[in-house]
Amino acid sequence: MALHLTACGWVGQTLKSELSAYAEPTEGDVAHLRLIGSRNVKVYPDSVCAGVSVPGGGYPAGPQMGGQRTRDIGMPKRPGLPEHYVEIAVRAGQPITVSFNYYRESHSVGIAGTGAPGHRQSSVCQSMATLVPVAGESYEMEAAWGSDTCQIEGARLVRMPGTQAWHRVHQPLQGAKACGSTD
Repeated sequence: MALHLTACGWVGQTLKSELSAYAEPTEGDVAHLRLIGSRNVKVYPDSVCAGVSVPGGGYPAGPQMGGQRTRDIGMPKRPGLPEHYVEIAVRAGQPITVSFNYYRESHSVGIAGTGAPGHRQSSVCQSMATLVPVAGESYEMEAAWGSDTCQIEGARLVRMPGTQAWHRVHQPLQGAKACGSTD
């Protein structure tokens, strides 16, 4: 019986996590944040950690049922902006933690007639970071996942003097981890 109840609790927490949507602020001082790099990204407002227990935490563009999506709320656009991104309003002066998760598989076929087997490889990357935004500012958090990196890069968008163009200025981020983690 205890195993059954534990499994029900796990299923309930998993469903809550996978069906949760970010509770975007609708009043008060806000900043704007563009998330780039993975459709599997969750945000956790007023928190320095990531977890299902964080009130208002979830997917910024709604539950992940379907493919890539773009959500544009009118943030300044910069040269080289990728096609898919999600823009959200965030509460200014409060930490917001972002968790990017990736999974990638690669396959190669064997060499015909030699008996050499094919190859299948998968890799996973999870990276979390926290930002404390300033009211009225626009930020980007972009996932950087490559052969030797799994991190989130932060930037503040700044208008170039005398132009209508915007560019990125490095924005330091704080490292984050799962809520309740002792690592």
